[in-house]
Amino acid sequence: MFVRPKLLLGSLILGFGLTATSAAQSQSSSQQRKKESPKDKSDTIRSKEVEKNVWCYVTEQMPQYPGGESALLNFVYKNLKYPESAIKDKIQGKVIMRFVVTKTGEVDKVGVIRSLQPDCDKEAIRVVKMLPKFTPGNQSGKPVSIWYTMPVIFKLDNNVPKN
Repeated sequence: MFVRPKLLLGSLILGFGLTATSAAQSQSSSQQRKKESPKDKSDTIRSKEVEKNVWCYVTEQMPQYPGGESALLNFVYKNLKYPESAIKDKIQGKVIMRFVVTKTGEVDKVGVIRSLQPDCDKEAIRVVKMLPKFTPGNQSGKPVSIWYTMPVIFKLDNNVPKN
């Protein structure tokens, strides 16, 4: 009987995984039965020091703009000035922005993830830097700095004169 090497290797890995899982289950159940002495801390996990700046991408509570998402979009819409060069060239689209909402709720490290046109990018950066303080995000009940991604949409009105 011929067995393909990949299938054989996959079967061995799967077999080892099942064996390791059953061994771990039996070991954990035997440890539960044992009473640990408070002085024996050799097998406990020690907490590691966390570096001063923790950057979260996903968190228990995301940062909140005062007034919510609709207020955030309204702020951007009211303060965005369509660049003349983009109007002239009839450029429309999205600039995808990324920034950090710090532990104190301030906007920091503003950058462009996906560019549209240099003047549109500069305008999107200008508006995002104007954002007021957010309510900071929380992780385990403590405020943390969190990366925030947001699109800034440039769309020409139909009433804009065409050259």
